[in-house]
Amino acid sequence: MKKLLWFGALLVALSSSLLPAAPLFETVTVHAATPGNRPNYRIPALATAPNGDLLLFTEKRNDGIGDLGNHDLMLVRSSDCGRTWSAEQVIFDDGDNTCTDSTVCIDRERGRIFLFFLRNKSQFAYFTSDDSGKTWRGPVSIHAAVTRREWEQEEPTARPGNEKAGKQRYGVGPGAGGIQLTQGPKKGRLLVPARHRATIGDGKTASFSHVFSSDDHGETWQLGPTVAMHGNECRLEELSDGTVMLNMRNGNTADQPDNSRRLVALSTDGGDTWPTVYRDEALVSTTVHAGLRRYVHPGSEQGRLLLFSNPASPIRQKEHPYGRYNLTVRWSRDDGQTWSAGRVIYPHPSSYTDLTILSDGTIGLVYERGPKDSVRYWDEIQFARFNLEWLFAPPHTRIK
Repeated sequence: MKKLLWFGALLVALSSSLLPAAPLFETVTVHAATPGNRPNYRIPALATAPNGDLLLFTEKRNDGIGDLGNHDLMLVRSSDCGRTWSAEQVIFDDGDNTCTDSTVCIDRERGRIFLFFLRNKSQFAYFTSDDSGKTWRGPVSIHAAVTRREWEQEEPTARPGNEKAGKQRYGVGPGAGGIQLTQGPKKGRLLVPARHRATIGDGKTASFSHVFSSDDHGETWQLGPTVAMHGNECRLEELSDGTVMLNMRNGNTADQPDNSRRLVALSTDGGDTWPTVYRDEALVSTTVHAGLRRYVHPGSEQGRLLLFSNPASPIRQKEHPYGRYNLTVRWSRDDGQTWSAGRVIYPHPSSYTDLTILSDGTIGLVYERGPKDSVRYWDEIQFARFNLEWLFAPPHTRIK
């Protein structure tokens, strides 16, 4: 009898493991809207820490929604796949200075998290943590190592009424867009996405994406090549064959406001050169940062699945003057050569977003959003967790 009971239990377990998982979708507000948007939480970066915790980095704008002001670097964490979140942890309060562009790169060989940022909107710097974000060391400035002297000149003309913003020359990431290479002769290299402005003649400047890297686990950092003109906020991902993709916000004014697509660059030598640069016609996107993540999880056969999230809004409309709405997740099964139409996560005002793969194989998505009948995409930070079964399900089975 005991043998029969054991055999029956085994059959149940085996049959359960062969059944597809049920569609899963959960969502929770992490940073709710505040009175007058003071403070205002923006520019999220989402990462799965070495210990499996979920880390959400934001820029706390104490003075309100503007890009300039007293901005602190903040962190909240979740140990239950995003269902509940910790109290705020201040990583860096630099007084009245503007600290921005939280950009995560994890050295998983050493278990070290690098948090890069732009100090006072002018200097590349970083913090590090060796205990999955519980404590931090820094800041460490690497500005001289990852910039060129000719980039230091000011803008020919500042923006009227916003002179300080007109002089901004740099940016990093943002988001969890730094990577550590896992394949090829440059295996172990840390690679970080960045951008700068440079003169292009006739008193004009343009944005350019570039990268910087470390081959000694962050002891030293080196400036890599300039990748693409008009490349703006950007992020990296290593594809299934070891090719590195740089996915970029398009800063070309000729494509604005209603003909913008993402710019993409590919490197087959670990980021040393970028011979392939193109405009991806499938990735409709207003001028906004986006999420990019390859689905990699132990035991999964989805190694070539690439995920992309952004407000997939093709045109600006009267009710959406900023063009940031219709937050969508797309996927590619051929390393970004073609893309699905995707699933809409939130059809209303939405903006910056980031993706990660959780320890249990589900997908974590964070994004900025505002209420339905408004133009405000900046009010709150929302987290969603879902599985592939939900992502691939027909729209009529969507869980509300």
